[in-house]
Amino acid sequence: MTTSPDGRSAPRTPNFKRFLITGAFLGFVIGAVISFMGDDVRGYSATTAALFLGALGAMLGAGLAGILGIVLDRSGRDRS
Repeated sequence: MTTSPDGRSAPRTPNFKRFLITGAFLGFVIGAVISFMGDDVRGYSATTAALFLGALGAMLGAGLAGILGIVLDRSGRDRS
């Protein structure tokens, strides 16, 4: 922990870039795995379906990771 000028310890803040990248990556992987486990859809290859669901999962994962980062940032500031 770092210290502020008055000698108290400053709260740690989350690294939002890492939160968003990790959330997007995990969301993409989960979406792709779900697409491969599901039934085939007429008109789409398995790879195309995996990319579509992976992209949707990446967006949802990044959004949830962003919300988690904001919650953690605010909870750390409230205690100081």
